[in-house]
Amino acid sequence: MEDEIKGLVPHVLSFIVSEFCKYGFLIAYEKDLSDLKGLIEPDSIAAEDFELLEAVDDEVVQLLLRSIDKVVECSKTFFMINNLDEFEVMENEEYNQLASDNYYIYIMDWEHKSYNDLLVNLNAVYFTIARLLHHCAAQLKRNVIELPDEFYDSDEFLNQYSDILDHKLYDDDDKNVALLYDLIVDLNLDLLDIDRLS
Repeated sequence: MEDEIKGLVPHVLSFIVSEFCKYGFLIAYEKDLSDLKGLIEPDSIAAEDFELLEAVDDEVVQLLLRSIDKVVECSKTFFMINNLDEFEVMENEEYNQLASDNYYIYIMDWEHKSYNDLLVNLNAVYFTIARLLHHCAAQLKRNVIELPDEFYDSDEFLNQYSDILDHKLYDDDDKNVALLYDLIVDLNLDLLDIDRLS
């Protein structure tokens, strides 16, 4: 069980990178990359397309790229502290399916009609990503794939979210949980910066 839970985390982090990348493109399509709108689907971005975002001047896109860097660093650290082979883990279909199951509990497509709609939606995007990371942290902490029904109570999560942001739920005993909590805090800082721009 422990192997499966540790194996799904890097896949979840990879999904989060894709989600931030998708929103980076959706935002860029409204301004800087408007001539590419409809040519490249934002949810099917290849590595070479990703470089396009780095050339976009929009501050929100740059903050999304900063979030992506944080998630990538978290993933590298996770592989290192757990002594996992990246290729082996990322090629594992079972881990990918378990991560996908987690991902689709929380992540949804938000309607976007304009640049401002997208900015407003980013609050929900970051919040659901925080819930997804919290879900993975709970799986690691409890060493179970299936979490109890009460775990999904949004009020309970809101209380825990505040505690995570205030470093009250920090877990020194589990480096993996602490790593995911740190990522939640770091991503929230990017969201605060995005909110200042909108």
